[in-house]
Amino acid sequence: MIKTLLKKQFSEIFKAYFFDAKKNKSRSKTSTVLYFLLFIFVMVGVMGAMFGALSFSLSPIIALGFGWLYFAVMVLLSILFGVFGSVFSTYSGLYLAKDNDLLLSMPIPVRAIMVSRLLGVYLMGLMYSSVAIIPAIVVYFIFSKASVMSIVGALLLPVTVSLFVLALSCIFGYFVAKISLKLKNKSFVTVLISLAFFALYYFVYFKASAFLGEFIKNVMIYGENIKERAYVVYIIGRSGEGAVVPLVAVNLVVSVLLFVTLYVISKSFIKIATSTAAVKRVKYYRKREKMHSSLSAVMLKELKRFTSSPNYMLNCGLGIVFMIAAGVFVLIKGGAIRETILPQFSGYEGLTVAAACAVVCMLVSMNDIAAPSVSLEGKTLWQIRSLPVGTNTILKSKYLLQICINIIPALFCAFAALVVLRPDILTAILFVALCTAYVVFHALYSLYCGLHKVNLDWTNEVVPIKQGLSVVFAIFGGWGVAIAIGALFLIAGAVMPVGVYLFIILSIILLLSAFIYRWINTSGVRVFEEL
Repeated sequence: MIKTLLKKQFSEIFKAYFFDAKKNKSRSKTSTVLYFLLFIFVMVGVMGAMFGALSFSLSPIIALGFGWLYFAVMVLLSILFGVFGSVFSTYSGLYLAKDNDLLLSMPIPVRAIMVSRLLGVYLMGLMYSSVAIIPAIVVYFIFSKASVMSIVGALLLPVTVSLFVLALSCIFGYFVAKISLKLKNKSFVTVLISLAFFALYYFVYFKASAFLGEFIKNVMIYGENIKERAYVVYIIGRSGEGAVVPLVAVNLVVSVLLFVTLYVISKSFIKIATSTAAVKRVKYYRKREKMHSSLSAVMLKELKRFTSSPNYMLNCGLGIVFMIAAGVFVLIKGGAIRETILPQFSGYEGLTVAAACAVVCMLVSMNDIAAPSVSLEGKTLWQIRSLPVGTNTILKSKYLLQICINIIPALFCAFAALVVLRPDILTAILFVALCTAYVVFHALYSLYCGLHKVNLDWTNEVVPIKQGLSVVFAIFGGWGVAIAIGALFLIAGAVMPVGVYLFIILSIILLLSAFIYRWINTSGVRVFEEL
């Protein structure tokens, strides 16, 4: 029974490898095998190589007699990676699994359900933590002499780490599940957590090299400070080297923590597995509803669709964050830019203005909300078609939403660039006008792509949002136009000032927008009505 339930657990985790959501059918055996080989390559080849390179970078401290510090760093990283990789499977697979009620209603022992779910969590944590700790052990024995106890400590280390990861995943997963039940706007929270993770990742990525150099250079100072102020970290590192007392102490503490965690889960599993979000009683108050026009009502529906999906917001609206971040960065570093970078373009001020305009337009192109909006109607297309709203109004709501969401961040980014560049007033007006016109152009162009490449047969919204050709054409086509705005000035700048150039590009963008607008209201209407 446990074997069957465990197989079910992993078939759910790796569902995408067995089932093609885009085609709504099972994958062939060859395709499934290739997907698993790709997964193994990413985990072992890419992630394993990454942690192996990190271990190799830290290897000089082994020769200096700080093998315990080497193991302490790599153990902590493997725990972090293991918990991150398994905590969400704990949250969705153990505490808030969708089939908990179904399994509990069947003649299956509760212990079998709990054990199968815990084994699933453990194996996921073991996989992620081993990718980090095993390369570290291999590198350690390359640069140090093996002894009986060091081999014992090394062999026990992946097991000890994986069991500790299981305990932490169960604890953190419980809190994640509890918080999830209390949240109202889960989509925004998911987006914020994702953005925070991206920011942390890039911060660590850019700071890692400098930190490693500083760490190795002052390893003796850091080692003594850690030994004095964080003795637990020293004990963990010594256990990796095979020291008897630390090895016994660490494994004993992990065993006790795991036993207590599993004991608590076993006593409260039924309550946890059947818990649901609390339903808040709302007292009814009579109030007058505000009447909306047909356009504003359909736009509100599009906005709710956008804000209800973290995938939609992250993949089609991430440019908003980049535009705001770029504007803030330029304002903060404006003085340094004017003193160091702009003097190098003395006599070519027009080029900096054209390049800044191209950058703003490229950031705008990252927001392609209208591109997948038609495909996202999916099987519910009949609902919007059954409303007493004209097709022109439906299509207008899709590109107007993208314009409304993009316009303020784009103008903020444009004004920030003008504060630093300080062009003449006419050039500044044309700069802002071109950025505004490009926001309108890209919204119309995104909907144009969406109407040409429609996919209504998806079973997962990720398909039209991330894999649809409309999104590809909208983003890369927009980038192409934005790059052309900056690149063409390299030729045109020799015969005309930047103000005249911006006026010509503005005129072209407005003509293209008018052409696409006319197509949407004629041929585009027919395409939508024939879906």
